[in-house]
Amino acid sequence: MLGGGRASGFLATGLLYGQVKKRDRRWRLVGVTYVLGCGTRTALRAALMGLGLSGKLNTAFVERVNLTVRQSIAALIRRTWSTMQAAAQLLLQLEWWRAYYHFVRPHESLRVQLGQPVERGGKRQGQRDRQRTPAMAAGLTHRRWSVGEVLLLALPAVPIGAG
Repeated sequence: MLGGGRASGFLATGLLYGQVKKRDRRWRLVGVTYVLGCGTRTALRAALMGLGLSGKLNTAFVERVNLTVRQSIAALIRRTWSTMQAAAQLLLQLEWWRAYYHFVRPHESLRVQLGQPVERGGKRQGQRDRQRTPAMAAGLTHRRWSVGEVLLLALPAVPIGAG
C-alpha cells in the first residue's frame, strides 16, 4: 500500500502492509495485536508519519468509512424498511453511492483557500475557498459533477437473477 518494504513472490517491491487485530470478550476490547505482513516496522512508521499521521497503525479510518457507507446506503442501515433482496442490487446501490461520494459530494477537509475572495454579488460575502470532491483532489476531474451526470453513466452489466 505504501512504498518502502521488501518484495515477496508476486508482491510489488516497496509494498508495506500492516494489520490491526482486535480481541474482545463479551463485547469488550481485551487486546490489540499489530501484525506486519510486508515491510519493516521502521519503514511503515516513517511512511505513516510522512503522510502526517501518528506513525502507529489504527482502525479509525476504516471504521469511519464503514460507518459512512452504512449510513449512506439504506439496505445497510441496521434498522430499516429497505431490505436487500439480492447481492446484485446491493452492488448497484454501492457503485452509485461511490460515484456520488467521489464526484458529486464536496468534502470539507478538501477545500482549497482562494488567494483573493471571489465576489458573489448582492450582500453576500465573497467566497473564500473552493469546495472539492475526492475526484477533484485526485486530479480525475476539474469540477463537481451533478447527480444527473452520475445517473447517466453506464452501469456495469449484472446477470439477471444474480445474488
